[in-house]
Amino acid sequence: MSEDRLRRALQQVTLPDEEGAAERAWRIVDAAFESRERIRWTRRHRGLVVALAAAALATAIVLVAVLTPPGQAVVDRFRDAVGRQPSQPSLTRLPASGRLLVLSPEGPWVVHEDGSKRLLGEYDDASWSPRGFYVVAAKGMQLLTLGPESGDVRWSLSRAEQVSDPRWSGGGLDTRIAYRAGDTLHVVAGDASPDELVATGVAPVAPAWRGESHVLAYADRTGRVHVVDADTRDSLGQTPAGAAVRQVAFDSRGRLVVATPKKILVYRQTLRGKPYKFASATGGHEILRFAPNEDGLVYADYDRSADATTLVRPVCSTAGACRLILNPDVDIFRGAGRVESLALSPDGRWLVSGWPAADQLLFLRLAPRIGKVVAVSNATAEFSPPGSSGGVFPQIAGWAPPAP
Repeated sequence: MSEDRLRRALQQVTLPDEEGAAERAWRIVDAAFESRERIRWTRRHRGLVVALAAAALATAIVLVAVLTPPGQAVVDRFRDAVGRQPSQPSLTRLPASGRLLVLSPEGPWVVHEDGSKRLLGEYDDASWSPRGFYVVAAKGMQLLTLGPESGDVRWSLSRAEQVSDPRWSGGGLDTRIAYRAGDTLHVVAGDASPDELVATGVAPVAPAWRGESHVLAYADRTGRVHVVDADTRDSLGQTPAGAAVRQVAFDSRGRLVVATPKKILVYRQTLRGKPYKFASATGGHEILRFAPNEDGLVYADYDRSADATTLVRPVCSTAGACRLILNPDVDIFRGAGRVESLALSPDGRWLVSGWPAADQLLFLRLAPRIGKVVAVSNATAEFSPPGSSGGVFPQIAGWAPPAP
């Protein structure tokens, strides 16, 4: 068994009363964590880092980086200050295996590892099936499934309202597709039958599936997130009403993750007990979105006063004292304006993000170590008709495995 597989297997082992112990510990840590002022050393001393960028300081930084996660954050900020690699003028290839699904005003594009791409057609929204065998798309009041290589329509169905946010579940051949039609939530089998109404009064937020199950999460307009069995439509729990929900997902352990503009909360699988706060945005900051992976998640923190976004990767993905003692948030990127989308490569080693202010797609390496950044310029023109002027910046809709 490889080291990666062994690590993943160990992470899935549930210890006796693990969640209960984590919740009890978290109540203590959270109270202490919230009571102190959170100021990142690297932000307060960015100018100092640049001014003292001499050989001796560089050596010290490297040594600190080896020993502590905050040290790695200092190195990342130092790299920001002295400059990154030059950007590529076009998307000639992906830094990791797989295929990107990119949304443009002309419709979704499938981008292969060698940089070749295909426009699937004039669709408003799209996402991958679990293993990239198909694409599910929305066009006006229609839901359709497509072949990602040919663009051929496999089947379609029509609703009386605008269709949006289609999401395809995992689970072998017995799959489901959840989608919104106006403010209602529907689930349809992967072969288009049957189509069932699951909920009304849903918020304009994409639903999310738990792993390869048929367990579905969605947000309503009161700020609640509901978890349901999509086959029986039985409720499996719900969160309290609150601030408007910005994003819903499940992490690798099957726990519900909910983002609002000010915080990211992680709930135990039963939804019982107090959730722990994975991240919070204070002052003029807000959380834009996040991307969960096997080791936790990466989230985008937007600073309105500076009009800048920082992509942050916390080292601690569960309740525990390390967040209090080490303050281990690692800034993997900081740039002007907002980021438009986040998606992980199939192996979880790379993150792709859209950066409209620079008209770039950013590919950031997360493993085996954080650091490398591949920037691709002219993103708008890359996914616009030849000869067109202006254009709308594209959205990353997902990163699927290579074509079967």
